[in-house]
Amino acid sequence: MATTSKSTAPAPAPAADPGQSYFEWAPTLAGSVLAVAISLVLAQFGAGVGLSVGEPVLTDGSASWNVLVAGLWLVWVALASSAAGGYVAGRMRAKFPGFSAEEVEFRDGLHGLIVWALATILAALALGALTLVSTLGVVAAEAPASDERLMRLTANITTISSFSAAAGAALGAAAAWWAGTLGGQHRDNNIDVHALVPRMFRRT
Repeated sequence: MATTSKSTAPAPAPAADPGQSYFEWAPTLAGSVLAVAISLVLAQFGAGVGLSVGEPVLTDGSASWNVLVAGLWLVWVALASSAAGGYVAGRMRAKFPGFSAEEVEFRDGLHGLIVWALATILAALALGALTLVSTLGVVAAEAPASDERLMRLTANITTISSFSAAAGAALGAAAAWWAGTLGGQHRDNNIDVHALVPRMFRRT
């Protein structure tokens, strides 16, 4: 008696609904909260060790390099917080079948970018304003208001602070987009989160 075998083909992935939105607020808000928290912690750390403001004027009345260091620290805070929040949003976003790899990458990156936007609104403007006011206050306390040199120092500090805030915002947006796509790749490929940890700090 002849026997017949049946081959079971895998079920096709459901087609994507072009009219449905796949933007998720839950991972986006989670990433934004994380980004704001990291910004606040790093800002407090910078203030504690003198990286946030420092002494813009030396004892002899000349300009200090601390203003430039504070600007670089502001850029680093934006990069670190945006990348962390973007990665969380991209990794925690649900995976929807039926889309091309390019479309999935775009959606993951967009979630990271929205994290950067929300975190910027909630934290970056406030921290930048407080840093600028504190810096100007320290400068004003170091010299008379009528000193022409004070006016030049104030203008330089304002320029450095504004440029650092703008550069940090731009680089933070790029970092959030890249981190969002990276989180999506790790999600789709089931890559353990320990891949982000340096080898010497990984669990054995």
